Amino acid sequence: MPLSWAVFRNYDAHAKEIGGDVTDYPRFFLMPESCHSESDSEGMNVIRLGHPTDHIDHEVELVVRLGEGLKPDLMCVGCDTTNRTRQGLAKQNSWPWLEGKSFVGSAVLGTWTEYDPRPKRITLSVNGELRQDSNTGLMVHSVDDLIDTLASWYGASPGDYLWTGTPVGVGKMTSGDLIECTMENTAGLIVSKMIGKCVI
Repeated sequence: MPLSWAVFRNYDAHAKEIGGDVTDYPRFFLMPESCHSESDSEGMNVIRLGHPTDHIDHEVELVVRLGEGLKPDLMCVGCDTTNRTRQGLAKQNSWPWLEGKSFVGSAVLGTWTEYDPRPKRITLSVNGELRQDSNTGLMVHSVDDLIDTLASWYGASPGDYLWTGTPVGVGKMTSGDLIECTMENTAGLIVSKMIGKCVI
């Protein structure tokens, strides 16, 4: 059963937008398999918000699957969803973030493709409006650095997923919203996509 290892504050502009700083070394949170929502071959998916009165944010990311020897073998665009209401309550009370980051269906995955280490453009639109548009070359900690930390400290396993952090532009989703995520290669071709309808 694959786990998702997700790094936070890995883009400088995003760290600033949430009132924080980038980290001196990669820091992760963990999402179990129940968080994973895989797209079909066309990239169609469902984004389950879960709580009608809570504030749920979108976060587009490059997701990497770890193969044998923890070498990346596949990649996709992903939409990590955060329950800011529950996360904020947890922070106020010094509780773990589990409710805010690791609820059922919180890790929404796009279509998988062969891993390419070169920088990629990742985008997210809400109802046709572009909200996030960045490049993985802006990550503070590279994929290799993230994997080195996982291997030396956490004991990740082949088959696990690595979420590499979100760029600036996170924002709220509501029921009925249509979320579209894309990942483009250096030639400008879409190599992974996710189209998800938000539901309660």
